[in-house]
Amino acid sequence: MNRFILYSAFMLFLGGTAFVSCLPLEEEDIDLGPLPAAPEFSAVVMPEDSNLVVITVLSDGYFDLLWDLPGGNPKTSKEAVDTILYSKAGTYTVTLHISSDGGNGSSSAKQEVVILKDATLPCDPTISLLTGECGLEGKCWTFSHVAGAVSVGPTYGSTEWYTSPVDGLQVDQYDDQYCFYFEDLVFAYNNNGLTVNPWNGYSAEPLDLPPGEWLYSKGTGANGADQIIIPDTHFMGVRDCDNVLDVVILTEDQLVVRGRIAGQDGVPAAEGWFELSFEPAQ
Repeated sequence: MNRFILYSAFMLFLGGTAFVSCLPLEEEDIDLGPLPAAPEFSAVVMPEDSNLVVITVLSDGYFDLLWDLPGGNPKTSKEAVDTILYSKAGTYTVTLHISSDGGNGSSSAKQEVVILKDATLPCDPTISLLTGECGLEGKCWTFSHVAGAVSVGPTYGSTEWYTSPVDGLQVDQYDDQYCFYFEDLVFAYNNNGLTVNPWNGYSAEPLDLPPGEWLYSKGTGANGADQIIIPDTHFMGVRDCDNVLDVVILTEDQLVVRGRIAGQDGVPAAEGWFELSFEPAQ
């Protein structure tokens, strides 16, 4: 009988413990605070060039931001102040996303900008150098054989990650041609065989890209540099470079540009810049 009483008491204890352990755990509510207010920003069409829009963050108290700029060049930006080129007439939506210092989440705001006309490009001395005097035959550029034809670094103008030696590129890179035509502002890529793919072990592969439109934007790059903007699906020099290129040097015999490292999806990386050197195709 004593054993029965002890056994019953033990089972009652286990049953009570199991019942207690199955009760849901209740935690006190944590006050995360209010969500951040929608950010304030301005998007102003420049009076001297109605295809350029200056975007400026007017809010403070944030630690991260992202502009979403469909239809513009660049398509995204993380700068507090930036200049965006819209080459075609139309109405475009500018969206700013911010993350607040308080850690209570992110918020966004939108504005529309209206571009009244397509961008035009006069045949000035700079465009003449790029396109071969604006002639119908255009002008094609190929990689230079000099040291530093391809340089890479973490910041604008830096080269500490990589600098190519003299004749240090692959054979399939030296016969690639990047052609600018003034007539209809056509940009055409001719690989004369194969194209180096940086996302597949730098192997040489077939690649056929249809011609597209290019633009030249004066003073919109870093430190007031001019910019060459080629189609989103194209590249100049290396495929993992952004399609928006700052012009460093442009003469009759030399073209040097800088562009951000970009992923296979075309989105520029948080850090990393190419400097690429070209000469006229023979």
